[in-house]
Amino acid sequence: MKYMEIFNRDLNSSLNQENKDIDAFRLQVDLILKSLVERINDNQRVIVIGAGKMKDFSATFFVRRFNEIVLTDIDMISVNEAVNNLKVNEKEKKKITQIRIEYTGFEKNTFFQDFKERIINCRTFEKIDQVISSKLVGLDDYRFLKDYKNSGDLIYVSPIYTQLVYNQVLRECSVLRENGYPEHLLKYIENIMLDKMVGVIDTFNNNIITALKDDGYLIVISDVFQLDKNSDFYLRVKNGIRSHEVMEEIYEGYKVKYGIGIGDFGLLNLDEKLK
Repeated sequence: MKYMEIFNRDLNSSLNQENKDIDAFRLQVDLILKSLVERINDNQRVIVIGAGKMKDFSATFFVRRFNEIVLTDIDMISVNEAVNNLKVNEKEKKKITQIRIEYTGFEKNTFFQDFKERIINCRTFEKIDQVISSKLVGLDDYRFLKDYKNSGDLIYVSPIYTQLVYNQVLRECSVLRENGYPEHLLKYIENIMLDKMVGVIDTFNNNIITALKDDGYLIVISDVFQLDKNSDFYLRVKNGIRSHEVMEEIYEGYKVKYGIGIGDFGLLNLDEKLK
């Protein structure tokens, strides 16, 4: 298993626990999907980006309404387990295509393979820039789903923006921190890689759009708040969640305090590209 696959496998494994929050979330997503699918003229193919354990939507919904369901993820162990647990018959299961995809190109460039080993010898900003730049060569042109160009009647993107690379970078920096690497250099790495996420997400979104039919539909779920269940902010969100006006006010205040996050940027970037 490769570095990025292991990391994402660990992420998916952390979602093992079924709970009422996940059930409620999935119900809301399913309602959105149902409303949309009823408006789609051609239910040939749905493509799922970041399928994982498929906790955030009901996969059986897609199986019963589309001729082909393309499930993609870097962690195919989780996807296989989820597919095996689906309550569908063998004929319906044959509609499912599973494709392993690493969405950023970082695996192709072996970004994490020797990242710590090379960085630990860098003691200037310039040296760090050289290492990182060498590992990002060609990623603007990275393509996935090349065989599915303009083919998705519906593409569903799970909450994946915040899982694209950056958290793994933070974990690598955490290991370097434990080994005594200078804090000011670690902060520089974290900041420069956060800046690089603009290009990573832009390329990711372009790949999604390329796979979408001209008259296809795209549903993107993104996590934009970081919540501590014991906080006043969590209670405020929980109490206001049913009011669009209240949530917009909370969201605007959150952006003023914390700025635009990775989850926000993914949506804003898409908004500039699509109707």
